Amino acid sequence: MKATYICNQCGHLNYEQFSQTQVRCTHCGTVSEFDTGYKVMQEFEPVIIPSVTMPVVQAPEVAPLVKRFINYFIDVLVMVIITMQLKVIIPIEMVQIAQNDQEHTMLLILGLFPLYYTLMEFMFGKTLGKFFTRTKVISTRGERLTFSQCLFRALCRFIPFEYFSGLIFKSVFWHDSIPGTLVVED
Repeated sequence: MKATYICNQCGHLNYEQFSQTQVRCTHCGTVSEFDTGYKVMQEFEPVIIPSVTMPVVQAPEVAPLVKRFINYFIDVLVMVIITMQLKVIIPIEMVQIAQNDQEHTMLLILGLFPLYYTLMEFMFGKTLGKFFTRTKVISTRGERLTFSQCLFRALCRFIPFEYFSGLIFKSVFWHDSIPGTLVVED
């Protein structure tokens, strides 16, 4: 049933609908408010797409410089203890290169140093120092380290002045940045 509109100006019954409440007389053009029940058809209905909730992934927090030095101190202490134990097992006579006891100790440390870091970081993502300070090593992509990254990371520690690089680059040393790794809070 269609509503009837009578124009207040001219009295005609013909009208044109603008919106649900506005009409215009087709005879005199007067616009008036009149609810005819007419609803304007929309050409494009708004489509409500359910929002996709992405999990919020926080960037890992880089370990502070103090923890890095504690890691290093503990790891050096562990390597010294292991070296002292190896000196008992491997006598100086078996090592033809070493001229005296100091050279024997240095050769053991230089051999143990990359081996310790490479194996510990590859197998556990941490050294004993990092276990103590609750830090770990990850790749810059957030993935587990590959063996080559661990080996390259250990060898980069032999770069001259490498240990000063962390002071300049806000706790990111060259042995972190060159192989694409980070030491982060665990």
